[in-house]
Amino acid sequence: MKIVVPIMPTSMAEIALLDSKKYQEADIIEWRADFLPLDVLNTAAQQIKQKFSSQDIIFTYRTEDKAECNITEMAYANLIATYASEFTYIDVEVMRFKTISLPDNAIASYHDFDQIPLNLSDILSTMSARRPKVVKFAGMPKTKADVLRLMSETQAFSLQHPQQLLVTMAMGEIGKITRLAGDSFGSSWTFASVDASSAPGQFSLSEMLQAKSLLN
Repeated sequence: MKIVVPIMPTSMAEIALLDSKKYQEADIIEWRADFLPLDVLNTAAQQIKQKFSSQDIIFTYRTEDKAECNITEMAYANLIATYASEFTYIDVEVMRFKTISLPDNAIASYHDFDQIPLNLSDILSTMSARRPKVVKFAGMPKTKADVLRLMSETQAFSLQHPQQLLVTMAMGEIGKITRLAGDSFGSSWTFASVDASSAPGQFSLSEMLQAKSLLN
């Protein structure tokens, strides 16, 4: 199971202060570009790539965690078109921006901050039908039964679609087990933090490395 660590700089000065040595044991870096103004992204992208030149990088412009969508569909599509060739992977919110063409390195993602949907299997199938490189789902469980259902449906989907790279997780405290043991039920990546977490329930990178060593 690969470990993805997000970075969320809010200014060019914060990018300059990022210590790449802290992240060197991460398999993949996720750059959350949505924390920066659009007009500095080109410059920021070059600095991010230079700092983490030895690692795979995901470009993510997240809107699903905002109360209101802060970007038009056209502007979002332009971001995807611009940065898809710049990074190893590019995250695309396919359930919100349904008409965007997916590049070959797309992560088709969907985040539900209220629940683990009862139609999760349909959502995974809908995303996979777009033929992305990766299908990613994260949701907020209300009960332990929700967590078990996520794990069960992830396993079922992974068995039915063995060629599809799949990443799922349940957020929050009760969902932590999905971050630790995802590869036991078909999820290929987990997300961990270094200085700040990008989602509730994330373990630190050092904790995930220790857990990975024990579980392997």
